[in-house]
Amino acid sequence: MHALAQSARRRRVSFPDKGVHMDTKTRGDGPLLLLLHGGGGSADSFDAVLDILAEHYTVVTYTQRDGGPAERADEAAQLLDDLGATKAAVFGSSAGAAVALDLAARHPRRVNLVIAHEPPAMVLLPDAEELTQAFHDLVGQPDAGLRFIRLTRMLGPVDESVEQAVGSKLTVGAEVNDFVRFQPDADAIKAGGVTVVLAAGKAVAGTPAFRSAEAVADAIDASMVIFPGNHFGYAPMPGINDPAAFGRTMLDLLRSRTQLPR
Repeated sequence: MHALAQSARRRRVSFPDKGVHMDTKTRGDGPLLLLLHGGGGSADSFDAVLDILAEHYTVVTYTQRDGGPAERADEAAQLLDDLGATKAAVFGSSAGAAVALDLAARHPRRVNLVIAHEPPAMVLLPDAEELTQAFHDLVGQPDAGLRFIRLTRMLGPVDESVEQAVGSKLTVGAEVNDFVRFQPDADAIKAGGVTVVLAAGKAVAGTPAFRSAEAVADAIDASMVIFPGNHFGYAPMPGINDPAAFGRTMLDLLRSRTQLPR
């Protein structure tokens, strides 16, 4: 176990008036970097990239509650308040990218940079109706996880056995409908003044999530950066993902777009 993993500080943050409890994990020291996981993730989802990031930043992860992007964004803002953060950089992946974009729109004073990695904004695509219906039809199916993997092609060029292994662990609940129909509030994001960068994995070029990132970048006049790996580029996956390279790419982007230390 890495020294940083041993020094992770875990804490439950509670907001009793709203019945909200968040299990958080903090590593490192420096400017605040909040990481938002995608559907089915947890505070541990980004463990493979935390070592490199925590050398320079105070990295905070937490297990998000169920709910739509706007609700989760409001809860993320509450967490930043609890942490005493005046400004934070935020990285969100997949559903977490939708939350990060809503955070920029709804709470721009809390963040100075948002990196949105493959937000599921399928409604912005030419084939939106077909895609959103296909996702809707997956909910409740016994093989929904595997079908989801194949529909999205989010793993990139991997063996069928890898698809089956990942798909067997993936739960596709009704909330998927909220996220695949996510549409960022472009006017609010532009008015808020937060620097927003879209990102997508090189290994999944042309897939719905990659195209969604491109569409969001166009909608809000933002730039887009290509990250190594697939939709889960921050997680180990032999032959296609290199979490260390993913972490270095994020670190370079953070340094280039903010006044955070080098």
